[in-house]
Amino acid sequence: MRIGQEQIYNFSARTKVEIACNICGRFVERTINSIRINTRKNGVFCCHQCICNTEEYKNKQTKSHIKTAKKWDSKVSICCCTCGRHYEITYRSYQARLRSKKDMNCQSCSNKKTHNSGKFKKIYCDKFISKLKITSSQFWSSVIGNNWKSVYMADLLAKPEYHKLMSECGKKAWLKPGSREAASKRNKILWETKEYKEKMAKVRITQSRQISSIQKMLYAYLDGLGVEYHKEGEQTRIGYYVFDCLVINGNKKILIECQGDYWHSLPKAEKNDKRKFTYVSRYFPEYEIMYVWEHEFYCKDRVLDRLKLKLGIEIETKEFKFSDLVVREINSNEIKTFLDLYHYLGKDRGGKAFGVFDNDLLVACIVFSPPLRQNTAGQFNLIDGEVRELSRLCIHPLYHKKNFASWFIKRTLKQIDCKLVVAYADTTVGHDGGIYKASNFKLHHIVPADYWYVDRQGYVMHKRTLYGKARKNKMTESEFAEANNYIKKYGGEKLCFIRNI
Repeated sequence: MRIGQEQIYNFSARTKVEIACNICGRFVERTINSIRINTRKNGVFCCHQCICNTEEYKNKQTKSHIKTAKKWDSKVSICCCTCGRHYEITYRSYQARLRSKKDMNCQSCSNKKTHNSGKFKKIYCDKFISKLKITSSQFWSSVIGNNWKSVYMADLLAKPEYHKLMSECGKKAWLKPGSREAASKRNKILWETKEYKEKMAKVRITQSRQISSIQKMLYAYLDGLGVEYHKEGEQTRIGYYVFDCLVINGNKKILIECQGDYWHSLPKAEKNDKRKFTYVSRYFPEYEIMYVWEHEFYCKDRVLDRLKLKLGIEIETKEFKFSDLVVREINSNEIKTFLDLYHYLGKDRGGKAFGVFDNDLLVACIVFSPPLRQNTAGQFNLIDGEVRELSRLCIHPLYHKKNFASWFIKRTLKQIDCKLVVAYADTTVGHDGGIYKASNFKLHHIVPADYWYVDRQGYVMHKRTLYGKARKNKMTESEFAEANNYIKKYGGEKLCFIRNI
């Protein structure tokens, strides 16, 4: 029977019980009378081993028996009768072994001998294992910072040998037949409880999760619209689930979820998304869920228009002067997110990049890339390196102003080391080359019409963008188009403009 220290006067003096040591936490068997005497002496119950290890007890023994104490604590060198290795033990231990007529074995040989004798097969019965589990859980549950247990574990975790050992133990455990199935069953049972679901939702918030690229694009859209919102965190946790974004618009509370095309098209993910939607609509009717798919971010103005429609807002162009803007060369990697947000093709070309900044805010960018294989310098009677293609020109929606694009192009052309600049106007998305004409470009030739994709609402996705999405999802171009309701359209040639520098 196990009791606490407060129960020692509830039983008769000769009753045998188990009680935990206040220092080491180990359970020992004692009579009630012995426990009462021990508690009166020490204030709390302590096992004999812990009492003997205290400095107070050692000092007391040394003062009472100075000569004897020195003699008992002195070291004696003996030879192991199994391996022949010399090792040192205290004189007290040496005399105890002589009295008990034990073999003079070192610790390693003694452990091997015990294990080989089969003694532990009798000890490790079901009763002992259950007792060991309880003792271990109680022992480690009291771990506090600066405690010797914490220090011990910290030292262990710092050793690479410990990590290697635990890895090997883990592999052996998983190799056991039925171990994975048993773990899976335990997890399923845990996930059926409400308390565990809420606990894991809180854990997901505290963990440093990596924000996806489409989440960053969503946050940038909302920043550009001037909308107040909460990023993924404690405010976006609703019951068991954590959402990507929360927008409070008047009386509306809109939860926005960014859905990756590949992961959220898997059968298991589809079931989880349905559960999430049902849970919120049933128990939290004041919230509204808005799903935004990955491929929608790569349709020109698709996500931006959806957000404006959902939030009921209009964008007003910002007033600014060209003299207040700063044009400088930047790394092409720095404009990836900007192009993904506001350009229908996104970032797919490298080269010499320039940006326009309004008080350190990037408001426009332009990229001059080496020409593609079909646009080689040979067709213009020039050598490689003498031709550059204006592959990307993008302006923030709040900064669309008359003559801004041509003003920007003229300032960057002065810094390009080439003889000819080529630019293409894609009539598929409504470009007629007016910006290039205003920048003194001349129409050179017309590229035959190609195909592109549109969804049912008429939003355009470039064929190269859709092809990239299809490859990412391990699908063919036609399969991805059919799965996401995109229709192939033909028409709209490209206008090739050139300018000599």
